[in-house]
Amino acid sequence: MSRYPDLPVVLVHGTHRTARLEAALEWCLTAALGLQWAFEPDVQRFQESTAPWKLQYGGAAVVDCWMQPEGLLEGKEIRRDPPQWGASADWLALIFWMGSRMEEFHDSAPRDAHGRFDPRPSVPFAEGWLQRPVCEEWAFRLGAALLGADWPQHESRLKDEYAVQPTLDVDSAFAFKGKGAWRTGAALGRDLVQGHWTRARHRVQACRGRVQDPYDTYAQAAAWHKEYGMVPRWFFLMARFGPHDKGLPPSSKMLAELMRSLDDTHPGSVQWHPGYAAAADPRRLSEEYAAFTAALGRPPVASRQHYLRLVPGETRRQLLRLGIEEDHTEGHATCTGFRGGFSRSRRWYDLEREEMTSLKLCPFVAMDATLCRYMEMQPNEVPTHLAGLAQSVRAVGGTMGLLWHNESLATQAEWAAWGQVYPNVLQAVR
Repeated sequence: MSRYPDLPVVLVHGTHRTARLEAALEWCLTAALGLQWAFEPDVQRFQESTAPWKLQYGGAAVVDCWMQPEGLLEGKEIRRDPPQWGASADWLALIFWMGSRMEEFHDSAPRDAHGRFDPRPSVPFAEGWLQRPVCEEWAFRLGAALLGADWPQHESRLKDEYAVQPTLDVDSAFAFKGKGAWRTGAALGRDLVQGHWTRARHRVQACRGRVQDPYDTYAQAAAWHKEYGMVPRWFFLMARFGPHDKGLPPSSKMLAELMRSLDDTHPGSVQWHPGYAAAADPRRLSEEYAAFTAALGRPPVASRQHYLRLVPGETRRQLLRLGIEEDHTEGHATCTGFRGGFSRSRRWYDLEREEMTSLKLCPFVAMDATLCRYMEMQPNEVPTHLAGLAQSVRAVGGTMGLLWHNESLATQAEWAAWGQVYPNVLQAVR
């Protein structure tokens, strides 16, 4: 569906109509440019049509906006490297290669200790594509050729769509409260053995309600969001306790009350954060989905994987099976930028089944843990870095997605100097 129903429909002709070509057209024309399009298989009818905007993909050129297919959209090949780019590039093939995350499905795809795709040996990393929404830039390039004299006005409308979407993952709703007697007792004993007397005292006082829990940063976050006119989305971990899942028990009444309180403030803003193990375990995924539904009183419609862990294809199919409509996992842990070349959302294409799905991919541009732990950026450098990324999003009128955590808003441990980073970022990118 076009975001601009007052505009003409783009008429498209191609020698081979494939699911890949349709996906590329949807991402380019609909997601990036906000246009409707229709496919005309008959070249004569295509040529004789009075449609003002025509795009031809392959065959003998009969219109000005013509592109030579390089082959990727006509077959089922999984390539680690992208099609050739340059002045005469097949922009639709490039958009599909980048937007489908094809390199992540390749057998030789580099992965880290958590099974996540490592972008550093990739062509997009080397070419600097990850620092720009290149698929939208390529789409704008095609849009200029397609719309001709109508492009400047439409480009201006597209740039006016620029928005900022703050999202916050809640891996552990509270640092001390609500963990249960066994976990609290063990943690307190560890504090005492290691000589962390201040931490032990704070733990006891927070559990007794005498001082505020360090991770209870929700009121402060709400004040910042209100100040900058933004509505956040919260993703709550509902996983059983484990080496990488250390939040409150999914059955915690304290956790449920917090979730409902935040959701009451902005209905629909509280969503699901599937646990580390759930990425590869459908049974765990279903358990956590049920736990979220029980806690909030409604099922989630959006999710983001803990640690950004995905089993290519399989995890998202399981999310679809559960009725999830949006996946907010698209972003890299080791670097900032645009994992799929888009800042705007788009529908997920299942490469293993060669079909478009109803699952919407909602990218984020930067994560607090990436900036602090992987890029080792100083707190005063963060707003400037994100302002630069925001400028590339403004150039295409996209959405600046941010991923923060409630615990990074607490001025302690590794986040001790980060107290004003988040509000300064919101100010820099708004």
